[in-house]
Amino acid sequence: MQLDFLKKDERLAIELKALYRSYGFGEYKLSGFEDYSLYTEHKSFLEGKGVLSFVEGGKLLALRPDVTLSIVKNVPADGTKKLFYDEHVYRKTACGSFAELRQLGVEMLGNIDKTAEREVVSLILATLGKIGENYVLDISHTGIIVKITELLNLTSSGTRFVLGCLESKSVHDFIRFAGENNLDERYSKAFAALIELTSEPTAAIAKLREIAAYTGINEETDELEQYVKTGGGRVNINFSVFGASDYYNGAVFKGYVEGIPHAVLSGGRYDKLLEKFGKKAEAVGFALYLGEISKYFKEQTDAPDEVIVYTDETAERAYVAAQKARGNGKKVLLSREVPRNFNGNTVYAENCDD
Repeated sequence: MQLDFLKKDERLAIELKALYRSYGFGEYKLSGFEDYSLYTEHKSFLEGKGVLSFVEGGKLLALRPDVTLSIVKNVPADGTKKLFYDEHVYRKTACGSFAELRQLGVEMLGNIDKTAEREVVSLILATLGKIGENYVLDISHTGIIVKITELLNLTSSGTRFVLGCLESKSVHDFIRFAGENNLDERYSKAFAALIELTSEPTAAIAKLREIAAYTGINEETDELEQYVKTGGGRVNINFSVFGASDYYNGAVFKGYVEGIPHAVLSGGRYDKLLEKFGKKAEAVGFALYLGEISKYFKEQTDAPDEVIVYTDETAERAYVAAQKARGNGKKVLLSREVPRNFNGNTVYAENCDD
C-alpha cells in the first residue's frame, strides 16, 4: 500500500492497526459518548483529564475523555478478549479548554497470564518503535509500591506524602519525613531505595532482590525482570511511574520517544477496575496519545511538487499529463494559475507531451 501521501500520524495509525491485527487483536468500536455518571464515579482513574458534558433527552451525557472505562463497562467478561481501538477523546488542555484528540490503544481482558503480559509489553515496544528510532519504556509495579508503603504503617495523609516523594523522586523529603515520624528504619530504607533506584535495569533488579528478602516482593520482582528481558535494552525500571492503587494492581507503563518532551504512551495491569464493575476477570492494556504527539512530527509539506497550468484549450492535455505524473509518485496540482508563493516546478499544459 502506498502511504507516502499521508501525514505521519495517518500513516502511523494505519501501520499500528496492522501491527495489532498481526498479533490477533480485533478492532473495537464505541459510541462517541457515555453516561456522565461513569466518569464521576471513577474520577481518580481519569487523572484530571476533565469531562465535557451535555444534556440529551433529559439525560446527562459526556463526551469520552478516556476509552478504557468504556471498554471495561461494555465488553462482556466471558472468555479472553484481545482488542484494539482508534477513537477520539475530549480532554482539558493545559490552559483549561477542551480539545478533541485521537487515541489508539490495546486492551486485553479475561485470563491474563505472564505470557499475555509479556506479549503486551512486546506490542508497546513495537508501537514506540513505529514512532521513532530512539525510545524507552519505563516500568514500575503497583504491587511493590503498595507492599512497601503498607509496611511503613502510615496514615492516609502520610501515604499521600510519601507517594508524592516517590513520584517527584524527592528522597531527602522522604528521609526527613521518616525521621520526624519515627518510621521503621528498615522499611524506610526500602522505600528510599525505590525513590533512588538506578535506571540501569540489571542493577535495579539486583537492588530489588536485596529489598525482597524482607519485604516480600519476590514475585513482583520476577515480573519486572521478565519485562527487562523482553525489552532488549529498551526497558527501564522507574518507580516514579505509577497509577492509582485502587485501579492498578501490577505493572504500570510509560513510553517515551526522543524529540517528544512527555510520555507518548501509558498503561498497565488494572484488574481492580474490572472488580469495580463486578466483573471477575483480569485486564492489561495501554493507550497511545496520537493526537497529543502529532504536532512533534516532522511532516512533509502539503505543497505539490508540481503545478500544471491549463486553459480551456489545453485542459485535456493537462489532465492526461497530471495523471501520468501522479502515477510516477508526484504530487501534482491542476490549476488555471500559479498559486501565490509556490516555489515548486511549474509546467504549462501547452508544453506537455500529447
